[in-house]
Amino acid sequence: MSKVLEMRNICKSFYGVKVLKNIPLELESGEVLALLGENGAGKSTLIKILNGDYQMDTGKILIDGQEVDFKEPSDSEKHGIKMIYQELHYAADLSVAENLFIGHLAKGSGPIGKHLIDWKKVNQDAKKALGLLNVDIDPKAMMRDLSVIERQIVEIIKAIYGNAKILVMDEPTAALTPPEVEMLFKIVNDLKAKGVAIIYISHRLEEVFHIAQRVMILRDGNHVATKNIEEVNSDSLVELMVGREIEERIIELSDNKATAPALEVSGLNKFGSFKDINFKLYEGEIVSIFGLLGSGQISLTRSIFGAERADRGSIKVYGHERKIRFAQDGKNAGIGFVPIDRKVRGLVLDMSVLKNLTLSNWNNLLTLGFFKNKKERAHSQKWIDALGIRMAGGIDTAVKFLSGGNQQKVVLARWLEANVKVLILNEPTWGVDVGARSDIYDQLDMLAKQGLAILVVSSDIHEVLAISHRILTIYDGQLTAEFSHKEASQDLLLNAAAGRLA
Repeated sequence: MSKVLEMRNICKSFYGVKVLKNIPLELESGEVLALLGENGAGKSTLIKILNGDYQMDTGKILIDGQEVDFKEPSDSEKHGIKMIYQELHYAADLSVAENLFIGHLAKGSGPIGKHLIDWKKVNQDAKKALGLLNVDIDPKAMMRDLSVIERQIVEIIKAIYGNAKILVMDEPTAALTPPEVEMLFKIVNDLKAKGVAIIYISHRLEEVFHIAQRVMILRDGNHVATKNIEEVNSDSLVELMVGREIEERIIELSDNKATAPALEVSGLNKFGSFKDINFKLYEGEIVSIFGLLGSGQISLTRSIFGAERADRGSIKVYGHERKIRFAQDGKNAGIGFVPIDRKVRGLVLDMSVLKNLTLSNWNNLLTLGFFKNKKERAHSQKWIDALGIRMAGGIDTAVKFLSGGNQQKVVLARWLEANVKVLILNEPTWGVDVGARSDIYDQLDMLAKQGLAILVVSSDIHEVLAISHRILTIYDGQLTAEFSHKEASQDLLLNAAAGRLA
């Protein structure tokens, strides 16, 4: 194998704070290098420098031994570098086929035809490309009409369908089911056999051992180690990433059924999404809804909050029936909602961390009609300290510059600041590293002990087993089973979530 990429002593600062400190990276053709580290460790900044999104302060990048200078993404693409970012980049109002070949749509032939798009060929080529993952997605479908998982698949195919020399994959399996992950791994192995070099970023450490030959670990903007995969195990990787051991969680159960339910859902239906949903959530309890993506759980929680409207059914909060038709109704009922797509629906990206934290609680920051900036900063700092939100540049930093895990903490903190009675979280640690994940779990545990009722939707079986007092399973829009923490097991949950009880 030959060395296809070298990044030497890469340094980068934001607002005078160094986020990358003399980082070295080497990549050989036909290998997979797993790039690991907590959110905020510098992984995203490093790959954005490689892609030309950011310019390094000092350092060198060499492709095939020749120094290069990437001032914009097109410079990187010319050298065969392709990116799959964790946060999807797509044109919502264009078709799947147009997104796959944007800027490279097939033209016709002849004097006139060469100036026109050959839509038949475009759609045929798109169908062939989609066949790489054996998925049934209509090339003519609008991207805005696809599910999160389908959009993720389109972005993966868009990147791998070109003739990439270096492929960077940032959390590519976050929205994929196990069979689709296996398909992706097969494609990665095929690309390796053709000599494509791959930088693979994932918080799912079990994937690293399936697919990587080497691992490189960053922590707090520093290069900690680069090792062959045979030299490490899951525990040693976690310790290198976070600088400490992560203790196994112990669920403490309490007898809280004597109290009135904090949330009671009865006969809730939404045509085409879910039907006959009945459950109770008690004060001080964490209940998880577990199911494969696309089983109706996201639409269900959005309807409970009011982001979507259910066709029929009732929702009670602490015994009082509430008419929830819009998100404001959910908020007024004391329900907080952390969405699955935090960048689209959970945050105002160009707004500061400070303003995002207090966005749902501005009325309580008024005194005699005047907004109290000092009070706002004090409230925000309380949650920054409590959740360990890390940012370069302080509380006035735009939230778009935070890592995924820290952005998720900001969304969580906003609802805690609003003093909600019921908190709904969709995939709370999706794309979040093991250290930030542990922080979020600890915070949820503490909030439950303080009496908050918490409803979690997760497709991560390890997550629901780690944090839940009770687990509900959902399949094809219907709840199929309920398990206490003591009763639950991987086999039982997977069978119930697949529509077959063990």
